Amino acid sequence: MTTSDCFVSVIAPLNNDADIVPDFIREVTQVLKNQFANYELILVDDGSRDNTVEKVSLALKEYECMRLICLTRHFGTEAAISAGLDSAIGDYVVLMQPDSDPPEIIPEMVQLSRTGTGVVIGVRKGRGKEPFWAKLGAKLFYWYVRKVLRLNIPANSALMRVLSREAVNAITQVRDRYHYIRMISVFVGYSTQEYLYEPISRSGKHKHRSLGESINQAIDMVVINSTHPLRAVSVLGLLASLFNLLYMLYVIIINLVKDRVAEGWTTTSLQNAGIYFFILLILTVLSEYVGRILNEAKSRPTYYVLDEKNSSVMLSDSDRRNVVDDPLDSQTKTPDL
Repeated sequence: MTTSDCFVSVIAPLNNDADIVPDFIREVTQVLKNQFANYELILVDDGSRDNTVEKVSLALKEYECMRLICLTRHFGTEAAISAGLDSAIGDYVVLMQPDSDPPEIIPEMVQLSRTGTGVVIGVRKGRGKEPFWAKLGAKLFYWYVRKVLRLNIPANSALMRVLSREAVNAITQVRDRYHYIRMISVFVGYSTQEYLYEPISRSGKHKHRSLGESINQAIDMVVINSTHPLRAVSVLGLLASLFNLLYMLYVIIINLVKDRVAEGWTTTSLQNAGIYFFILLILTVLSEYVGRILNEAKSRPTYYVLDEKNSSVMLSDSDRRNVVDDPLDSQTKTPDL
């Protein structure tokens, strides 16, 4: 079988995936070995509490071109992806979820990226058995991101994607405390292309975030990547101020043209309630931004590595030079292997 001469890195975050990780490693390794002359599979354990690490450690003795990065605790999927990106050396880097992304689509997605697309985004054909509120919330969120934030993130986009070396170098320069690869990979500005695929369920179980987790993640993604909510409440605050000014002029005119003015208890109460509403709304949004500014000011690393293990054989071809396709940008070349 003809193999491609590009170097492909596959990054997969793990969290309590002991039941599925042996099959995942076997399937991915088989695809990579058949399709690419050089490759690496980087598994990042995100604080698993089962025997995920033990099973991967056994696989390291059986399969070549594999690495295991163990984080000190659970930092979240995005942090685990960041750990993998920081150490990946491939010309093209594939991100995938072990439970839901099929390995057989890797070669086709990599080929799309090789045609000049910086980021190939995996898009699920449907949202499966997710509850109604999740589907509706996702539709509203993606509409808001496209229409208001002006980020072209396709609906139902998944973590599954392929990044060129140039895109990886750009993404790893972003050191935000809150790091969401779905938005960052579009934000850096490289050309994108969608790839429609049918997700699988390797474990037979459907992992869904709770309503609270979904709302919290959506707020984080919007607040971190845009000042639009702050601008929106600023406009509302300005309108409320203008309304208050008009009301003051109205009171002055009434007092000038009327000899006797009845007490305006109703209008005063409405005015006070409206002003307090806007003040509290503005304080709420400001608190969200101040809290995140505080976290960013701490300058803490996104993750901490506990241990790193490698296969006994890391490269199929030890003489291969791993460089990016574009020789014009010497800044994006990786060192010779």
